[in-house]
Amino acid sequence: MSASNKVMIFGLGDLGGWVLEFLARRNGISTIIACDKREDWGASKVEGAATSSSTEGFNKTIEFEKCDVFDIDRTAELISKHNPDLIYSSMTLMSWSVGAFFPDDIHEEMKQIAGMMMPLHLTLPHKLMQAVKKSGCKPVVIQNSWPDVVNVMLCRSGFDVLVGGGNHDLVSSRIKRMISREKNVPFSEVMVWFVAEHVINVRNIKKLGIPYFLKIVVGGEDITNKYDTAKLAQMSPDCPNAWISWHSHTQVASSAVKNIMAVLNDTNEFTGAPGPNGLVGGYPIRISAKGVKVELPKELSLEQAIKINTDDCKFEGIEEIKDDGTLVVTDEGYDIAKKLVGIECREIKPADSADWAKELIPAFKKLGDKYNAPVPQY
Repeated sequence: MSASNKVMIFGLGDLGGWVLEFLARRNGISTIIACDKREDWGASKVEGAATSSSTEGFNKTIEFEKCDVFDIDRTAELISKHNPDLIYSSMTLMSWSVGAFFPDDIHEEMKQIAGMMMPLHLTLPHKLMQAVKKSGCKPVVIQNSWPDVVNVMLCRSGFDVLVGGGNHDLVSSRIKRMISREKNVPFSEVMVWFVAEHVINVRNIKKLGIPYFLKIVVGGEDITNKYDTAKLAQMSPDCPNAWISWHSHTQVASSAVKNIMAVLNDTNEFTGAPGPNGLVGGYPIRISAKGVKVELPKELSLEQAIKINTDDCKFEGIEEIKDDGTLVVTDEGYDIAKKLVGIECREIKPADSADWAKELIPAFKKLGDKYNAPVPQY
């Protein structure tokens, strides 16, 4: 790819807005087309990013397009019009951070029904990918809405999504920063091989026995056994729940932008990412213009890594994801969802995602009203 790379961003919320700001200040991109259904918000966000970018000396074309991906034909027309090299999506119908405003016991139960809640995160990317296919264009797609699972469902239902960002990569980066400071070595010289699904960020590893793999090497020396790996793997921002998105979304955005630039600049970077090539969970990878390759240490096979991630999913209410992309909810997740929001859900097919979302949104809005927790209504 070249310095004239064109990127389309879908979704300019708390995460996508940061990705826009960061990409506006990166070399190797000439044009950014930022899309959102909210015209006033989106146009203002784009104007601010474009002005700031110009102020710092960057010469880019940054434009806004109003777009509601539920209108697949119109979205396909926009993609065809701009023919981007890469599409980045962070769209969701309910941010993961909403749970932080509920009482702790309710929040904990919400973590256990992530499987049943998946249509809130899948529906918009699923609509987008239908539009991509209809457009006839062949952009690289980086999808950041719960990529550990959503990317799997998309890929298994026939849509090519390369990778996501954030989630287990946030833990990898925090570990690397801690080690680099402790050992007084550059961040880039700390090698971390980490395998775990999104649940590693939100539930208690030691208490629940959540599996993971972690290996740390500095200067060719394996220093893993010098640390309490479970403590490292549980590293998270030290802040109140209500602040969590403000503290973490810049980090998620940086993870995503790192992956975007590795593709556009063909750096073959060694890093970590969730949902690579439609694999469930998070893995160490190499990423370049040629794509993504999972890169594991010799003591761990790909089959073992996949098993760690699929076992992790059960702690979020996901029993399995079938070959056609159908998500099967655990019995425990089914029972909790029935009790919490009155929805009985055993399986979710990608094609049925929007219908499930229509039930889930008012159900969670009703739950939010009960506990005075803000849940947006779309």
